[in-house]
Amino acid sequence: MARTQTSSGQRAKHGQENWLLRMLLGENEPDAYTKITFYTLVTLATLFLVWSIVGYVALSFQHLIHLHRHVAIDTIFAERGAKLGFSAEEFTSRLSTLFVISIICWLFILSSLALLWRKNTFYFPLLIAGVFIYVGMLFFYLGYDYFRTDTSAFDKISLIVIFVMSTLHYFILKKEESGEGLSFFGEDDA
Repeated sequence: MARTQTSSGQRAKHGQENWLLRMLLGENEPDAYTKITFYTLVTLATLFLVWSIVGYVALSFQHLIHLHRHVAIDTIFAERGAKLGFSAEEFTSRLSTLFVISIICWLFILSSLALLWRKNTFYFPLLIAGVFIYVGMLFFYLGYDYFRTDTSAFDKISLIVIFVMSTLHYFILKKEESGEGLSFFGEDDA
């Protein structure tokens, strides 16, 4: 009898988890290309989100880190800010703002991916807006030199991958919605 109660309890818990997933992602499972796009973009967006959180925490607790790890983060930021033409306080303030806005952008992008999974084309403008705001903050708020020298090649390539994959998926989804077949060479693939 106890075994039956446990399995029904597990089923109830599993049903609740499935309910939440169904609510977020919908009832129907998408095609393979949508899944690949979704999982790739979720992975990249999560990496950017985690990195933004770590950056914000390191910036916010720099004195605590100095006390325990003897790493003078404020000196590192001051030197880097001076090379980019900022005062130490201004650079720290701008980095803090960048990290907060980037956390918001990446959470926004991650939430738009639920629409991608559901094959709703509205995901695209939401995702692109989040990416453009993030890149705009890097490029214009901290400056071209920051974007060129302090944004890693991995970040730049990842942003390009996010843009290209989402654009290609959007194009395919729009073709699918209109009932047209895909033809990359000008002839029907039938």
